[in-house]
Amino acid sequence: MLSALLPFGFALCWASSYAAAKIGLVDISPLAFVAIRLVIAAVATFAILALRKTDWRAMADKWPHLLVGGALAHGLALTTAHVALVTVGATPTALVHAFNPILTAALGVLLLGETFRWWQWLGAGLGLIGVLIGVPHDTGEGALVLLVLSLVGLSGGTLYLKAFCGGVPPFEATAVQIVGGMLFSLAALAAFETPHVHWTMSLVEAMAWNTIVMSIIGMAIYNVILIRYGAARAASAFFIVPGAAAVMAWLTLGEHLSSLMLIGLAFATCGVALVWWRPLRMPFRRAR
Repeated sequence: MLSALLPFGFALCWASSYAAAKIGLVDISPLAFVAIRLVIAAVATFAILALRKTDWRAMADKWPHLLVGGALAHGLALTTAHVALVTVGATPTALVHAFNPILTAALGVLLLGETFRWWQWLGAGLGLIGVLIGVPHDTGEGALVLLVLSLVGLSGGTLYLKAFCGGVPPFEATAVQIVGGMLFSLAALAAFETPHVHWTMSLVEAMAWNTIVMSIIGMAIYNVILIRYGAARAASAFFIVPGAAAVMAWLTLGEHLSSLMLIGLAFATCGVALVWWRPLRMPFRRAR
């Protein structure tokens, strides 16, 4: 039961970050938002690990791979998505990200030797249908390119971490990955943006929410799924994100929630349920 709830817990954390980011970006430039968020998250996670007296020697050989994976999944994915969020709504951004499960599942089979049963492919198909129902077709080309780059970061980071970072405890893995994302975002900030920040209570609340709930708690859950259940199943949690993000954006930002979005949410939820479903194995008794 707990393992079945993990993707939903992660999806809710991830979905809430879109609305929080839109709120925060009113008062801060996008790359500065990501860089400050990841710096705070890195300091917080390593402070927690210091209190736990974590022994880093056992995972010293994994650090370079964790940094690369973090640069992709946290750095590239977040920086490009936040720049796009300046002009694109929270719900369209979440919908584009929902292609992550399809891309990751397909590449996971080809590159990592993972397998999907027929009902899991059916779930992937239902999830894709749900995403396609609500995908926006009027988004500008520049924003779409940024969102595609963000998708590449998510899928590439997931597959890279699964291939090279197995056996690392989830919270320790999250901490090092956040450092990789932080370094990437700081480099992007220095290269592409003249930052501006107007500190308001809404910005502080949005920054705190995305740092604690998404970067720390959400990614720790994601690493638990990734390490224990595989890249394809970890990515399948994103099927739930578009509908959840749409509801949150409607409640907090007043973004329009159409009937097609609700239909897409239903398909996506059924899809992730099939991807995670495992048939019960009944004990077999020999006839005497």
